[in-house]
Amino acid sequence: MRFIDEVYNMYKGHFNGSEEDIVAIVVGILAEQSREDLLRLVSDMEEEELFQMLATYMIEVMKRKVAMEDEQSPSPLVH
Repeated sequence: MRFIDEVYNMYKGHFNGSEEDIVAIVVGILAEQSREDLLRLVSDMEEEELFQMLATYMIEVMKRKVAMEDEQSPSPLVH
């Protein structure tokens, strides 16, 4: 994706390999975008990029739901 390549080139000297750095930069950039900007980015994606984005999103949301359910369900009683 051209947008990701541009962001990476702009910030590549700021990454230290930490996922936290990447998350902070990506969240910061996305927070500055309007809904129309975000939709334009999506519409410019190739089909494979769109598939990967949605698959990654759905997998992460499912993992969070499972983790939340595991936290909320009472642990079984052991005799």
